[in-house]
Amino acid sequence: MKEGISIKGQVIDLHTHILPEMDDGSDSLHTSAEMLHAFGEENVDVICATPHYFRSRESIARFVERRAAAAELFAGLYTPEKEEQYPQILLGAETAFFFGISECEDLDALCIEGTKTLLLEMPFRKWSSTEISEVLSLKLDRGLKVILAHPERYEFCDSNRKMLQKMMNLPMGIQVNADILLSLWSRRQGLRLLREAAWPLLGSDAHNMQERRPRLAEGRKVIAHRLGTTFLEEMDENTAWLLGIQEEDGT
Repeated sequence: MKEGISIKGQVIDLHTHILPEMDDGSDSLHTSAEMLHAFGEENVDVICATPHYFRSRESIARFVERRAAAAELFAGLYTPEKEEQYPQILLGAETAFFFGISECEDLDALCIEGTKTLLLEMPFRKWSSTEISEVLSLKLDRGLKVILAHPERYEFCDSNRKMLQKMMNLPMGIQVNADILLSLWSRRQGLRLLREAAWPLLGSDAHNMQERRPRLAEGRKVIAHRLGTTFLEEMDENTAWLLGIQEEDGT
């Protein structure tokens, strides 16, 4: 895999399921190779590999062990002739919320590689104040940078919409999926969430090469057209800051 100093201005996909046989994403190394090629064609510079983590299914230690094995297999795709064509990979997780998450001692192992940034998936049910308090504690007490994955999926009841609005006003990353911007019936919701978020972000949430293929570049075009290139640049700055990426001069 590529190594080296990342610089501001790179195109980064914060949310992918590209590692082979980790979850409901890539089902084989062949699929991962196809996805990697597609990301290269889209001129994506950095991919965060974020397989699902469910506390109810396995320990963090076991997840990290499986992820390392998948990443080692995946690294074989980075042959010398492909090295410069393929994006840099950062390992992470899409961590499903669980009660007690804010006090979980080994949670840092699920953060995006080299950062204190956690990609968090909220429950697909009506939230209570307990969930929101735990999320706030991740930031205030644990000092983590939190990215809320695909907020568009949580707006199925009024109480969730109200709680989500409060979260969006906080210094927390709000990562909309690119696909929602590519459908006429859902585009308005996606653009609204990006406009209303204090820290708007974009990810592909790519799982395969069929119905959930890499489409980050297409989503970025919609943002540039509908919200403006300045908005897109500011969004990229948010992403770079969450990953600790600096400008070339180190400032």
